[in-house]
Amino acid sequence: MQVANHFSQGDWFFITVLIIGAIACLFAALRMFHRARLIEDMPTSKIRSSPQGYVELFGTAKWMEGPEIQAPLSGLPCVWYSFTVEEYVPQSKQKWRRINSGVSDQLFLLEDDTGACVVDPDDAEVTPTSSTTWYGNERIGPRIHTSPLDVLTDALLQSGQKYRYTEKRIDVYESLYAIGEFCSIGTDYRQSIKEAVLEKLRALKRDKEKLASYDKNQDGTIDEKEWEQARMDAKQTAVEDQLAKPLPQRMHMLKKPQTKKYQPFLLSTKSESHISRSNRIFSAGLASLFILFTASIFLKITGVF
Repeated sequence: MQVANHFSQGDWFFITVLIIGAIACLFAALRMFHRARLIEDMPTSKIRSSPQGYVELFGTAKWMEGPEIQAPLSGLPCVWYSFTVEEYVPQSKQKWRRINSGVSDQLFLLEDDTGACVVDPDDAEVTPTSSTTWYGNERIGPRIHTSPLDVLTDALLQSGQKYRYTEKRIDVYESLYAIGEFCSIGTDYRQSIKEAVLEKLRALKRDKEKLASYDKNQDGTIDEKEWEQARMDAKQTAVEDQLAKPLPQRMHMLKKPQTKKYQPFLLSTKSESHISRSNRIFSAGLASLFILFTASIFLKITGVF
């Protein structure tokens, strides 16, 4: 098959667009496939025994102590929300123009049968089960659907209503699957035994009366053997002091990974298998588009069309 020798400016533009589309689809397909494999291969950790670093957790979403979180449009209780308010614009091609939106950044808890972990949802990719759309004539949603009849009524009356409201939520006590950076805060510091012993020996040197109690031969000086006894006593006291201290309370947190670029931060009320399957389907679809774009480039260059 003979390759075409001449292309117009429009042909080159068309080929360039196809090449860019093919490359974009290939990278996106590989990324989705990598994510599916990551989700499938990563073991689920328990909060109490979870290692520091990138982990997978599963538990129940709950409030932290303090004011309860409520979705701004519906007023329903939740631990996370996102919302959009759109205005109907008849003369626009898109018809609906976004006029307000927001995403929750409030901390909440993920709890399993071994403990609780604070979740910082900032920059997370959230896949919630609760997602509702309804219509009205006010800039802030006056109500939310409570039955299928409400959905049908709004659909019938949509043409006469000016605003569309969309709200997504992670409801309180809902099951939650999460992948992110796990860290424990404020738990690792305890004064070392060596530092404590040195501190006690320095205090002993300042206390002449107590120091003299180690002068067993009453010669007015502390020899090497007597100083070793003082050091052993200081070490024993330091160990007893450390054991007497209560262990500090651990606080665990799950947040967006800060180190590796291709480690997603995922929060989902859907199952692990559902997320993995969705990523594989997207990957397959993008791979098909890559093949389609590549075939189109070949056919265009060879002059078939």
